[in-house]
Amino acid sequence: MSIFVDADGCPVVDLVIRHRQGRDVFLVCDTAHQVIREGATTITVGQGPDAVDYAIVNRMKRGDLVVTQDFGLAALI
Repeated sequence: MSIFVDADGCPVVDLVIRHRQGRDVFLVCDTAHQVIREGATTITVGQGPDAVDYAIVNRMKRGDLVVTQDFGLAALI
């Protein structure tokens, strides 16, 4: 199981990394909000409407966890 974080403006990035329990954490952000943290892999996508949302949906698989405060992304998942 991997953890994907909608990192553009996410207030719990550090908390997720701290409690990852050995799981891979992917911070997904666009070029305007580069989020880099030790203990996580950053995936940077181009800017555009819902670009980060679609990047997460296209990379995740059954059993993965997604952390977001975006209702649109939650609905896609």
